[in-house]
Amino acid sequence: MFRKYRYHINNYKFSIVSILIILATVGLVLIQKLQDADENQFERQLPGLLLGFLVMIVVSLIDYHFIAKMYILMYLANLAMMIICKFVTYNCGIPGSNLVYGWAYRDAKRWIKIGGGGRPQRGFEFMPSELTKIIVIVFAAQLLVKVGDRINRFWTLCLVMGICMLPIYLIYDQPDLSTSIVLTATFFCMVFLSGLTYKIVIPALAVGIPSAAGLFWYILQPNQKLIKNKYQINRILALQEPDKYPDLMYQQNQAAAAIESGGMFGKTIVGDTSNYAHYVPVVESDFIFAAVAEEFGFFGCILIVGLYLLMTFIGFRVAMNAKDRLGYLIAAGISIMLCTQTLVNIGVVVSLLPNTGIPLPFLSSGLSALLSNMITIGVLLNIGLQNKSTLLEKDRYEMNLNELLRDSK
Repeated sequence: MFRKYRYHINNYKFSIVSILIILATVGLVLIQKLQDADENQFERQLPGLLLGFLVMIVVSLIDYHFIAKMYILMYLANLAMMIICKFVTYNCGIPGSNLVYGWAYRDAKRWIKIGGGGRPQRGFEFMPSELTKIIVIVFAAQLLVKVGDRINRFWTLCLVMGICMLPIYLIYDQPDLSTSIVLTATFFCMVFLSGLTYKIVIPALAVGIPSAAGLFWYILQPNQKLIKNKYQINRILALQEPDKYPDLMYQQNQAAAAIESGGMFGKTIVGDTSNYAHYVPVVESDFIFAAVAEEFGFFGCILIVGLYLLMTFIGFRVAMNAKDRLGYLIAAGISIMLCTQTLVNIGVVVSLLPNTGIPLPFLSSGLSALLSNMITIGVLLNIGLQNKSTLLEKDRYEMNLNELLRDSK
């Protein structure tokens, strides 16, 4: 589990940790300011954040090869959690289902609850889809390493895609469109980076781009059959014709008002105590970027986006310096996933994308997403600890040791 040789402290990416501390601190300040008097989101987020940093440090010291060896077990466990979310409900007659069971809000079956007797305020609940992100990345990376150059064979490519897309489809069916989009984009980028030949990439793009445009046009048709969830399709239509769907656009319209009220420098600097973001539903979670814009203005938004871009850049640097193909694919997948999730979240808040509901990493409230993201960063940090320079040092150490043994004889 832990490496036989010592990690070098100089290889620890404290730059990533510093970015996390800044983002998490901004998130805590906003959550405390936005929560109502009868809410305790800040009181839950703060210990969750401290636990998350502890988990991140521990995971960063665990060899990612050890984690990757359990890829089949993690994959099966993830499928089991997805099945519990969809089929196992409270008092469904299955023995033990009253202890661990699926939990739904409105029509979304995304949570697993432990205990609580089926009561909303009791027990512990979490979203398995948050863990699915890192599980799919590790599983796909290990699978792509094992198939190697055979990924360019048609049936091998189809098999890899089918296996990896199954948990993503189950997330889509919850329904959770935003997370499934992020994971789909991440997976296909990892397949491309694994060495997919341009003989496949170019024809796929030539067919895929027009097909995607046609598919999007079809989804917007009133009698389409692809998206069966009426609420999802109405959210897409609301972005095209907001006047016809004022209820569905209420959250994004309120976010737009909060963003506009922030101006260039935000209300915190000028001392304005008015608060438009308070009227944005779930602003502390999926729409916390609207609060960032109101409190810190345009320049504050640029700074936050810049931190995410810097984290992505450092993540790709870790991938490029990874000592093997497995580390390269995992680090690249993590960087792509975090960047894509950030873009989707901000795109929703500024009404460039339909309202799909996805948290902003490390800023939004929510312990499931926070702990999952911290685990993800811990894996990335471990890959950074085992870079190419570390491998060379280990080789030199073993070479010198062999020479000493040989001379002693």
